[in-house]
Amino acid sequence: MINEINSVNPSIAPNNKVVDNSKPKDIKEEVKSVKNNRKYDSIEVNKLIADNEKRINDFKEMIRKMIAKQGEKSNLTLFGKNLNVTVEDSQKAAEAIAEGGEYSVDAVATRIMDMAKSLSGGDKSKIPLLRDAVKKGFEAAGLEFNGGEGLPDICNQTYDEIMKRFDEWENE
Repeated sequence: MINEINSVNPSIAPNNKVVDNSKPKDIKEEVKSVKNNRKYDSIEVNKLIADNEKRINDFKEMIRKMIAKQGEKSNLTLFGKNLNVTVEDSQKAAEAIAEGGEYSVDAVATRIMDMAKSLSGGDKSKIPLLRDAVKKGFEAAGLEFNGGEGLPDICNQTYDEIMKRFDEWENE
């Protein structure tokens, strides 16, 4: 799928910088222009993918530990594991999804949009393909929660924020 999304433009200089020979602009406009026209190379995309996979694995491990600890206090078991969530783990999870936390609506939406823009190389024609991929990802994740009943509310808020950001990117 990455090959479909991230086609490389051979007319770009080897250092992936876009050369602008027009008259110099205000420095703020110039920085914004460079940032918006930036092309991502495969090393940067792979780093974003690796960072995202690490976050996912860390999050899964945190959830696994919380579930295991929950059983220690309540003598519950699930799939042969004792279930227990400590007050500290519960507080850590609440902080992680709160505004400014690593798994807050803004933080997750930002990471997903950064990945989408990286994969597209900034090509807006890829927005429908990327938006569809995100929709399918959320749908698939929803089948895993609540017996297929859907995702928790914070996930729905994150989905809405991502779709809003796709719209904003499309209208830039």
